[in-house]
Amino acid sequence: MDELILVPDDGILRAMRLLHRHAGVVAEPSGAAGLAALVQEPARFAGQTIGTVICGGNLTPAQMREWLAEPS
Repeated sequence: MDELILVPDDGILRAMRLLHRHAGVVAEPSGAAGLAALVQEPARFAGQTIGTVICGGNLTPAQMREWLAEPS
């Protein structure tokens, strides 16, 4: 590994909501971490072709209701 980017939990939840709202994808938190890093630091990745693994749906119905709901 050359580098590690830390993202906060709220950034991961934001990425999960983006995936659900715009792509219809239900990703588990670890599966949305790559997108969270891209959203957190867009200038760092500008002009590059980027790929990230988005995986999982390992959420309970209660977690889906809580985590994918838009914050008030």
